[in-house]
Amino acid sequence: MATTVIAPTTLSSASEQLRETVRQEARPFWERVIWAAEAFRETEGEPFRAIRVARATERILTQMPIRIRPGELLVGWHPSTHADEALQKQMEEANQYLGKENYWIAASEGHMAPDYPTILACGIDALLARTDALDQALSPLDRDTAGKRGFYRAARLSLGAFQALIRRYADLAREMAGADPDQRAELSEIAGICDHIASGSARTFREAIQLAWFMFLAVAIEAGPSHHCFGPGRMDQWLWPYYDADLAEGRLTDAMADELLDQFLIKCNEFDAVLSMSALITVVGGRRPDGSDAVNELSYKMLEASDRVQMYFPGLDISWHRDIDPEFMQRAAVLLRNGKGQPSFFNDEVIVRGLERVGAPFEHAVDHLPSTCTETSIAGRCNPWVAWPYMNLAMDLLYALFGGRHPISGNQDRPAFPEPQTYEELKGRLHEQLEMTAHTAIEWSLRDQLLESWYRPFPLLSCFVQDCLARGWDISRGGAVYNFLQPEAVGVSNVVDGLVAIKTLVADKQRYTLDGFRAAICDNFESHQDLRRAILRDCPKYGNDDEWINDLFAEVAGGWCTHLEGHTNYFGGPVLPGFLGWVVWIDFGRNTPATPDGRLSGVPLANSLAPCTGVTPKGYPSVILSASKLDHSRGLGGMVFNLRFGGNALVTDQGVDRLRALVEAAMDLGTYMLQITVVSADTLRAAQAAPEDFQDLFVRIGGYLVPFVLLAKDAQDEVIARAELEL
Repeated sequence: MATTVIAPTTLSSASEQLRETVRQEARPFWERVIWAAEAFRETEGEPFRAIRVARATERILTQMPIRIRPGELLVGWHPSTHADEALQKQMEEANQYLGKENYWIAASEGHMAPDYPTILACGIDALLARTDALDQALSPLDRDTAGKRGFYRAARLSLGAFQALIRRYADLAREMAGADPDQRAELSEIAGICDHIASGSARTFREAIQLAWFMFLAVAIEAGPSHHCFGPGRMDQWLWPYYDADLAEGRLTDAMADELLDQFLIKCNEFDAVLSMSALITVVGGRRPDGSDAVNELSYKMLEASDRVQMYFPGLDISWHRDIDPEFMQRAAVLLRNGKGQPSFFNDEVIVRGLERVGAPFEHAVDHLPSTCTETSIAGRCNPWVAWPYMNLAMDLLYALFGGRHPISGNQDRPAFPEPQTYEELKGRLHEQLEMTAHTAIEWSLRDQLLESWYRPFPLLSCFVQDCLARGWDISRGGAVYNFLQPEAVGVSNVVDGLVAIKTLVADKQRYTLDGFRAAICDNFESHQDLRRAILRDCPKYGNDDEWINDLFAEVAGGWCTHLEGHTNYFGGPVLPGFLGWVVWIDFGRNTPATPDGRLSGVPLANSLAPCTGVTPKGYPSVILSASKLDHSRGLGGMVFNLRFGGNALVTDQGVDRLRALVEAAMDLGTYMLQITVVSADTLRAAQAAPEDFQDLFVRIGGYLVPFVLLAKDAQDEVIARAELEL
């Protein structure tokens, strides 16, 4: 449904001022560790870890600085640490103590959206009452009762601290109202809103968005100094009932709705310096639990707000399906004109199909979210445990080729076997290595999930994730409805092109031998330039829709999936295979020897399921057709498809039309997601030469949006090397 309201094209003066303040001041809240350490020292000897964490959260939320800035309608400030020498010393001492207490361990934190609809509908007092009732209903003879009572006590402490934070803002607004006659009415209204939502449910759009912001802020502060990749989820869905009712009753103007949305988006940037590399997303569109199109007027407003705000966060992701409002898709494509890399597009139908396969009913599956990059979670019901561990599949091919030895160090890293002498023998050994790598990934994750269950509870967050309260278990102990594990395979395309080169030059044309490939890899092709030229010039490549190579790609990528599927994580949930590269494909490349695809030592591996760097495919359709040989619903751990167009590609309406058609054609073929950068190679090279002039230049890489000037030189070069497509 297209809205008939003409949205403002610029921010109000108050929101513009807020944006500039955030740009100048935002930093992580590093000093929170001082209060956390104080609370941990005071609770030494407390046997329940969750209670110690709850006391730390209580100390932070009741002692941290609070602030309301001029013109701020949506209150709740994420403090920014600008440390002098004395404060820096305090923080170092606190971190040393907390390190000894195992406060920081390897754990999957955030990367999800809490259950906004439930808290908006019931309020904090109702959650406290439910916690009490569940606690009182426990049987004294149940072996789990002691642990559950500890969890419920921690939940009550955390919810009380959350209420205290909101009430602090009510008191601050009242105090400021008394001292500022010009802002008295607005500040008094803020005080009244905070008074109510500190205990009761949201009654209006403004109360709903304010309570949701406090919730987002508090769970992030509980977890650490930044946003920890928490996100606002499907804002256009959980805000819709309040927006619709307020418009019907005349309680809300479009101007106020726009202002509140603008400020919410601006405040998503309070957690870190404006120039940082991270991810925080919101999803618009998708489907409702009854299967109908979920696009509504707020979906359009989110596009408009993103265009007005034009800041790093939040990333905007469109959840596409075949019945999505076509005008909305058109407007989403238009948004890419501003060059800020928003939005990206996710295939709702593919992701829902994959979630249903692992047991999620349709009405839950439609609430899927990318876990800030491209991994999968389910809003308010999930511990996604994303992107861990990353595994280097290019090394699997090398181990298969070298009998389990590292080709450079000579270390026998894997069980020994005779070096293969034929292509078929090599491929069989590769699948053995893939299985070993997949099972190692699960082993490492089982260990880390166990450690999280011991040391890293999140009692406040657990109050906002179904069904932690009902089960009586923290999210870190498997209390969520869905508990995922999402290991990531890196370098798939390098493996495929390496196998293609060996089959072509060894098995088919018999121009070279596997011993020749081994020798070339050991000296980084330095004395084997003829072989490298043959690989690069004479061998076909993945991404050009060659049927047999497509089949080989599906065999390799599908093998990774097969070796993970059917296994369970520490909490009993499914293992979801993924192909997300984040920036690890660059780091892995730096430490990976030369590979049979002709890649030299130190060069980045292929990014997700894209063709190898330097490969020029026939065109965008051939890449999508090649990748579609794998059922993308098997890759819920995430995959990435990057497209880059020249800066003028969307200047005309015809360009926008073609882009929308291109996106929808890819989605029809079952592509998991697309992310699009609209910037020319010349502009990117200029940014390399003068980064100070391109601070707001964002590009899509590894599943999320990043400031181009913060990327390492080899990562920048990879973005520039992507084929610049035309529309």
